[in-house]
Amino acid sequence: MRKYKPVELPLKDVPTQYAEEHAVCPNCENRQTYVIGRLGLRLVFRCDRCRVRFHRPTATVQLL
Repeated sequence: MRKYKPVELPLKDVPTQYAEEHAVCPNCENRQTYVIGRLGLRLVFRCDRCRVRFHRPTATVQLL
C-alpha cells in the first residue's frame, strides 16, 4: 500500500504532430515510452515498463 497519493498532473492535449514522439526513460532507460500530454510547452511521457511519468530535460541557454 502506498504511503501517499500520486500527484495528478494538469496535462493538456498534444498537437497531432507531436503525438508520436518518443523519449528514453530516465529510470530504466526503456525506449518504449509514449506521450500522455503536455505541461506548458513540455511533452510529458510515460514509460510502459516502470510507469514513470517524465519530460525531456531542456537545454539551458547561457547568456554571455
